[in-house]
Amino acid sequence: MQAQATVPSKSSSKGSKRRLRFLMIFVLCFMSWAGVNIWGQFAKLHEKRSVVANLEQQLVEAGKLNDQTKKELSRLHDDEYLEQIIRRDFHYTKNGETPLSVSKSQ
Repeated sequence: MQAQATVPSKSSSKGSKRRLRFLMIFVLCFMSWAGVNIWGQFAKLHEKRSVVANLEQQLVEAGKLNDQTKKELSRLHDDEYLEQIIRRDFHYTKNGETPLSVSKSQ
């Protein structure tokens, strides 16, 4: 009777080792898959962070340009400033004034 009692315990021991080995292989495969996916996500995250930093820099530059444009727009309501722009850009002179042209020599 003892011989029969030890025989079933050996077969159940083999089965449990086989299940444990299968479970370990499954866990190892799952962890490998998860590691590869996480590594890929870190690469994408780094790329997206650089894109966001670039866009934030463009936003700052656009904000500065917007402020300059608003300042210029408010200055355009001043008659003296308009006169300066007309004289500078269009070489406008008043009656009786003699225009002077200065050439830059190097």
